[in-house]
Amino acid sequence: MATGPLEQSTITVEAVPTADEAGLYIALDNGYFKQEGLTVKVTPINGGEYGMTDLQSGKADIVAGNYVSFILAQIQKSFHNKSINIRIIADGSQMQPGNQAVYVMPSSKFKTVADLAKYHATVLINSPNNIGQVLLGSLFSQNGLDLKTAVKQLVIPDFFTQVQDLGTGKIVDGEPVDAAWLPEPFGTIAQETYGAVPLADFDQGALQNFPIGAYIGTDAWVTSHPNTVAAFLRALEEGQEVADTNRSQVELALEKNTGVNSLQAATMTIDSYPLAMDIPTMQRVSDEMYAFGLEPGLPKPYQIINMVQPEPGMIR
Repeated sequence: MATGPLEQSTITVEAVPTADEAGLYIALDNGYFKQEGLTVKVTPINGGEYGMTDLQSGKADIVAGNYVSFILAQIQKSFHNKSINIRIIADGSQMQPGNQAVYVMPSSKFKTVADLAKYHATVLINSPNNIGQVLLGSLFSQNGLDLKTAVKQLVIPDFFTQVQDLGTGKIVDGEPVDAAWLPEPFGTIAQETYGAVPLADFDQGALQNFPIGAYIGTDAWVTSHPNTVAAFLRALEEGQEVADTNRSQVELALEKNTGVNSLQAATMTIDSYPLAMDIPTMQRVSDEMYAFGLEPGLPKPYQIINMVQPEPGMIR
């Protein structure tokens, strides 16, 4: 990994405030970035795709979010009609049981995935054509159903708003909120605040241990800041290692950085946090996207290796 004077000592990282980013928050709170000479400012966003414009403008240097949004942007090579070329610099998180689920209220008539399709339920997601659609698509496929015709997906960008809309039975755009896809910690918040219950856990079948989060930068910034990227990765790896082995540290970091209280942090489920980029594992995301029509025009799944920035010791 590159060493030497930092090309940039202060960087901005935009991140979706979920359990997926525990390693980042631990590295920040424990001073691992400072030890590398880096001042890291972490700014919350509603989804990885919302950070693309900021990457292009230079407002953000690195974005932490879901693989699907990043792969889609790279395939399209544009975002908001501006050219973008993305490099993945680290694998952030992989799903574990309870991390991601479809939630309903306990009095709901929806008890199974089949019920959602039978009654054409309205399901909240945080953005179109992203990780939520892949997770839902796989879930419905495993139940012999087609997501496109089974339910209506309603986009509510903010997860806190989703939790409130589900819990209060709000009518949104003339439609009742029936269910919501919620990652942690928002699933736990929905359960403890409103009594919501998980209808289906996504960590099953083809999605077991599925890659969820990644860290990216533009090709121009990553290749022109090799020492800065290396320093960031060294600190992040320390944070990832702690996140993967010390539950109490994860709870403290999520309580401080995502808005959960201590009880919610103690009861929520957490991801696994890889220390290296495993290309076959990461490729699973693109393969699932292709299967559910999220890579239109391609004759075969996009090869994720094409957007990975190689770092000695970080890829196997």
